[in-house]
Amino acid sequence: MRSHSRSGAAMAVALVLGACSSPASAPTKAELHVAAAMSLKEAFVDLEAGFEAEHPGVDVVYNFAGSQILAAQIVEGAPADVFASADQAQMQRAAASNRIQPARVFARNKLVIVTPIADSTIQGPADLTRPGLRLVLAGEAVPVGAYAREALGRAGVRDAALANVVSNEENVRGVVGKVAAGEADAGVVYATDVTDAVAGKLRTVAFAGADDVVPAYEIAALTDSPQPALAAAFVELVSGPAGAAALGKRGFLPP
Repeated sequence: MRSHSRSGAAMAVALVLGACSSPASAPTKAELHVAAAMSLKEAFVDLEAGFEAEHPGVDVVYNFAGSQILAAQIVEGAPADVFASADQAQMQRAAASNRIQPARVFARNKLVIVTPIADSTIQGPADLTRPGLRLVLAGEAVPVGAYAREALGRAGVRDAALANVVSNEENVRGVVGKVAAGEADAGVVYATDVTDAVAGKLRTVAFAGADDVVPAYEIAALTDSPQPALAAAFVELVSGPAGAAALGKRGFLPP
């Protein structure tokens, strides 16, 4: 019995020593929170690994959503280090919070009409006025929705086309999804949102007459970022050559 007791004591001591000598847990990474328009998702994800490699110990955390949602979150005080908006209006809205540093345009885009791939009847904006056609747009407060309405107005078909709207989505990917799923006959989206994942389900139609409606993307660091140097570095990355390359690969136009 005594021998067994000693063995148990020795085991207890060994466990304590083992616990004391176990490797320390990995240090917590600093998180850089980037609020970005949904249409930027693929391009910004492409930039993530390079930024983290240049800044060891940093984890980029994205919040992708409609720019109007992100702007509202910033105004309400949501934590963020960088904001990338799909238009100037939502950047200005966020700036009303006094949390936004001066913004810069870093990319542009263009509008296209998308239809299910088997539908060849829609050839331009005038066809969006066809009786019974199911048109899906992003909501009017969403940048792509505002751009779409402006383009429809310039094409002279705004009122008739809007009469066919069956759904207003909260971001551009919602529009893409509805058309790709056959729940709508047409939608107006950014050209960059016809990604590889949906290209086999959609037909793209040029938005004739809307060449002067050119979506412009803006980016800015937040004034109350707890890591201003990292926030500034991310803005520089997106605005610089590496950002231009990643954005160009995904179909974005230069600023």
